[in-house]
Amino acid sequence: MCLSALYAQTGANPQWDALMEAGHWKRLRQMTEERLKANPNDGQAYYWLSKIKSSFGDHYGALAAAERAVALSPGNHGSHAQLAEASAFLADRTGPIVALTHVRRMKREIEASLAIDPNSLDALLVQMMFSWKAPGIAGGDKKRAVRAADQILSKQPVWGNLAHARLLQESGDDATVERWLLHAVKADPKFLLARISLGRFYCLTAKKKRLDLGERAAMEVIRLDPTSAAGYELLAYVQASGQRWAELDATLAKAERAVPEDLGPYYAAANALFEIGRDLRRAEQYLNHYLSGTPEGRKASHAEAHVLLASLYTKEGRKSDALRELATALRLQPDLEAAKAELKRVKQS
Repeated sequence: MCLSALYAQTGANPQWDALMEAGHWKRLRQMTEERLKANPNDGQAYYWLSKIKSSFGDHYGALAAAERAVALSPGNHGSHAQLAEASAFLADRTGPIVALTHVRRMKREIEASLAIDPNSLDALLVQMMFSWKAPGIAGGDKKRAVRAADQILSKQPVWGNLAHARLLQESGDDATVERWLLHAVKADPKFLLARISLGRFYCLTAKKKRLDLGERAAMEVIRLDPTSAAGYELLAYVQASGQRWAELDATLAKAERAVPEDLGPYYAAANALFEIGRDLRRAEQYLNHYLSGTPEGRKASHAEAHVLLASLYTKEGRKSDALRELATALRLQPDLEAAKAELKRVKQS
């Protein structure tokens, strides 16, 4: 069961919140490391460190950092909520017996956070997603999840609308999801994550993609923050899907100048070309360029990029190349289910 929640903000440091919203996890990591070097007992810095480690897939490191944050700032509702979130991520990635231990801890920390602040956004989001996704025997309760989203909506409308959209993301009810996302944008037109979420819905998750609207959302993201890779990723996806090569080349070049530490737009373009089955050699070049850098937080890992390369090679009939890429993916990330499934498929072909 997926226990992950939306990533919320603390409000404790607007500059850091804005960087997280824009997906600048590498920059946040550097800032956090510098802050901890200056003060090793900075509880707020450990809170951020936990979120940062989670964004790079280091979930045990995230748990340890959240534990330290709680120890240093036990009266901070955000620290308890982050420990709940870190526990939730591990519960989602461990066996049933170990997962139960993490779930119990998650529940305790949610209670601790809400006891300090009944409207703790982070805690309510974790509670909402757990209640929505978990089976009833483990404490899941969809009505409670909706109540949590409603409570968020009453205090922070933009986050409440995003929360309701997240609950229905896999329901197939695209009209309702779109309505919640549009309400989120209307609630705060300058809130980057709302625009990004709307663009991703139109381009990636809606049953019937509307790339024209996705492109419009992408342009708004870039207008609001020219250093956020998310806008360029959406725009590159749209342009690659439409085989608009000159525009795509210009977008990728602009993105790399604006956000050199995040090559996500190249991965997005390669993924779009794979989906439409066109110009796979160009997609291969984009993926190799993506692999030349270190992935940004919450972006496709190198292992996932090797899996996509393998899928491209399989589509081209290059079985030995596909097997090589899958072996690399599994060496980098032995538990990557997508790589295991693709390897099985290639061997059977």
